[in-house]
Amino acid sequence: MEVLLQCVRCTILVLLLFIASAVWADGRSGDAKLDRAIEKANSEWAEAMKTGDAARIAAPYADDAVFVGFDGTCTRGRSEIEKMYRARFDRGGFAVSTKIETRNVTVDGDLAYESGYAQIGRKADGKTNIDGGRFLTVWQHRSGDWKIIHNLVLP
Repeated sequence: MEVLLQCVRCTILVLLLFIASAVWADGRSGDAKLDRAIEKANSEWAEAMKTGDAARIAAPYADDAVFVGFDGTCTRGRSEIEKMYRARFDRGGFAVSTKIETRNVTVDGDLAYESGYAQIGRKADGKTNIDGGRFLTVWQHRSGDWKIIHNLVLP
């Protein structure tokens, strides 16, 4: 039930983000520390997807973060998110190409809403298959650092 409530909250956050995106649409927040955290997390995600470094991907997540996959599957907690990525690497291998682009960042107090587009290329049967889609990442300012508290892969 708790995970279901988290998913409902995440869906509401998606709607709020699209309303707020009209206000801020250049991919920067105006908060230098947040912008650095986003750039670092996205850059490290892009490289770690190619090397299978699940710990590096999970590093910017809060201990109690929630990851919602495109199919609605919820994974709760940084350590579980790391395990999820390890399992994905075991099943599908590493990416041969990645792309992540932040399109909007909206700050509301100690929360920030980042939306954008990401894609992953994987080799299969001698050719590269590209999968991509939109995402929403909710960041929270905690003890001087910005941490990911919700990450949603949007269909």
